[in-house]
Amino acid sequence: MKTETRTGRSVGRASACPCLAGIRKGGLKPALLLVALAVSSLASGQTPPAPTKGSSPGNSADETITLAEFNVTAKPMSEYTSAESTTGTRIVSTIRDLPFTINVVTGELLDDFQALDFRDQLAYTSNVTGYEVLTSGYSIRGFDADVQLRNGFRRIGLIDKVNVERIEVIKGPAASIYGAVFPGGIVNIVTRRPRTQPQQRVTFTAGNHDLVRGQVSSTGPLGPSKEFFYRVDAAAEQRTFDQSYKERNKSTAAGQLLWRPNADTSVLVELEWLEWRERGITSGSTVPFRLQTGVPDPYRLPSQNRTYNRYVAIATEVMDFNSQGPHTYNNRYVKNVTATLEHRFTDVFSLRSSANWFEKGLTRQEVGSRDQFNPVTRTVQRGTARWRPFPEGGLTWQNDGVASFTTPGIKHKLLLTLDYQRQTQQPKQYDAAVAAAFPAAVANGLNVDQPDYHFVTYKDNPALFTTVQNEDDTIDIYGVFLSERASLLDGRLQVLAGLRHDSTKSTTNDRLANVTQSIDSRAWTNQLGANFRVLPQLTAYANASRSFVPQFGSGLDFNGVRFNLPNETGRGWEAGIKGGLIGDRLTFTVGYFDVKLENVATTVTDSATGRTVTVTNGEQASHGVEFDYNWVVTSDLQLFGGYGYTKSEVVRNENARHLVGTPTRRTPRNTVGLGAKYDFKSGWFKGGYVTAGYRYNSRSIPNPSSGRNLTASTGNPIVNNPMPNGLLPFANLPAGAIVTSGQVRVDDGRESIRNAAYDLVELGAGYRWHRGRYTHKVQGNLGNVFDKRYTYGSSGQGDRLGISGTYDVMF
Repeated sequence: MKTETRTGRSVGRASACPCLAGIRKGGLKPALLLVALAVSSLASGQTPPAPTKGSSPGNSADETITLAEFNVTAKPMSEYTSAESTTGTRIVSTIRDLPFTINVVTGELLDDFQALDFRDQLAYTSNVTGYEVLTSGYSIRGFDADVQLRNGFRRIGLIDKVNVERIEVIKGPAASIYGAVFPGGIVNIVTRRPRTQPQQRVTFTAGNHDLVRGQVSSTGPLGPSKEFFYRVDAAAEQRTFDQSYKERNKSTAAGQLLWRPNADTSVLVELEWLEWRERGITSGSTVPFRLQTGVPDPYRLPSQNRTYNRYVAIATEVMDFNSQGPHTYNNRYVKNVTATLEHRFTDVFSLRSSANWFEKGLTRQEVGSRDQFNPVTRTVQRGTARWRPFPEGGLTWQNDGVASFTTPGIKHKLLLTLDYQRQTQQPKQYDAAVAAAFPAAVANGLNVDQPDYHFVTYKDNPALFTTVQNEDDTIDIYGVFLSERASLLDGRLQVLAGLRHDSTKSTTNDRLANVTQSIDSRAWTNQLGANFRVLPQLTAYANASRSFVPQFGSGLDFNGVRFNLPNETGRGWEAGIKGGLIGDRLTFTVGYFDVKLENVATTVTDSATGRTVTVTNGEQASHGVEFDYNWVVTSDLQLFGGYGYTKSEVVRNENARHLVGTPTRRTPRNTVGLGAKYDFKSGWFKGGYVTAGYRYNSRSIPNPSSGRNLTASTGNPIVNNPMPNGLLPFANLPAGAIVTSGQVRVDDGRESIRNAAYDLVELGAGYRWHRGRYTHKVQGNLGNVFDKRYTYGSSGQGDRLGISGTYDVMF
């Protein structure tokens, strides 16, 4: 259960494509990868020039570029960061001239550090933490987000690094320029584009945890054409985990065709397909909580001798035990099609018009509610056999018009965006009759020493399963965004102002209750910021902005009348310093932020009527500091990383008042990421390089839950004693009062449990050499060098020592 019970659901939560069969149990299918490479090589029809020394894919000057208004063109400050961003304002902007924080992680860093999982890819960015392997969920500045952007379009999970050019993180409510976002910010995955010069790349990786990965990329002109360019990327990967039965197979295929008839016009069509097939990995495969039975209940009269079961810690003694077993699975796929037109009408006016369609499939067979470990009986609870198909989809049309012009003393960039998006979801859930679904050996719980993992799956006997959820939901959002970026005082002062309006219609069709609910809402969001070049090397910045998240469903007031749920709204501000010292070889951002999320809907029980009531005054907040840097110390050595401090808390939750004052879920107070690369560019070791990284996360709350529900009666009263956070269960009654009617939720121990702090070290070494037109690279990586055991996120088990070797050839 989440930090609070939300009445509405914010938007954000089969069959495989035959173009790439992917990986199955038993290994890769390398023939498919070789065929893809051969086909793409023939398409180029040219012999590429020999690569320049030290070149890497994505950074060469021959990269296909269309309009500078929409595509990063500046030379990178280093391999691991960028001077420009397309995410912060929807058009290309120098990061230093933006009045808010944007972090960039390049594809080169992902390759050098063998960052295959989402949380590893952002490990060196301040105040960004990834979650369990099940999803690509993450939090920024203490607020959950399970949605990313892919080239500016909404994407739910499933990212593969094979075609990632860079990852941009826009922090704070300023991310609302893309519409509905949580106030912590959002991540945008920017993919590689076709190149003007032919280039092929093949990479193979193997390591412990049965890791095997192959990937190929091919790009260049389409045959002899000077107007058509293509790009093909494919990858396949399999691995296991430290918990028994836990394994994952991934397949990715992506293709692009670019038509550039002239320097002012381009049309790009992209297709992408990803599939993940996971076994023993579901929402219940985290490390369970240790349970203490027979705890005296502090909210009952001592004379009644009432006890309860309290959660007391994460059961690290059974960290390697998989409570799900070999018969559970989690199968997902994403299909994605994008078409983009870019055209410059004059030196002043440019247009980008993009359309995107995606389909996401999810089918999960799991055993829910296995999060309690009893150390006396050595069992986790039996749980509930559950089948959960959850298809989602959407389409989006974005139109960005840019006018760049000058008035006396001021340079202007005026942006007008018109966009439309439709999001759909059809969540279903089928639960099996508990006793009938499991063998007799599991009647009193699953024994961790001799587990019997058998249970009746949905495919075995659909008749045993009862439909718990069956919905068909849609949301349509029409948005208009207008922003002005003005440069004054010969570029020393930059002012950014933006105003966005969104009109939203959400419909929830509950097929079980045969009830359809619709909500029409509107949201105004804005941003206002400025930065001032205090010194040639230092820029001060400040920004204030707002965001919103629309809701599905409706609520009940105290009279039992339904009402439309308001949008969740975010607001925040930040200020700091951006620097470019030593000829921009040392770049950094240091700042302070303060963010709030309001109108969080929760449910309560009216003690007078016993009626369920929706309260929409839930609130969460966070504030803190961030420091991110990249320092090219010499031509051989660069240092990079970030430190983040986030104090987040639940400010108000009328449904679960015991959570007030607790940190938001899965948010460490402190995060540290320090990295280094030394590249031998001369001498005996020329062509070699070494990398090193250190990561630290302080304690975090894995799952505070909504507590336990108590009902008062004359024969079984509730004592109004203070909860651990000092608040009273019944706020309108004095401490110690004897309550004989009503309901209330109180603590159950989970709000006090924390993932322990942990730190990790990773090392790497590689060597590059050239032979004719081929550039070869061999690389070795060690993850979690000291084999630390730790939990993170919702008490997920962290990977232990990882060893991998990679061979890469580019030509």
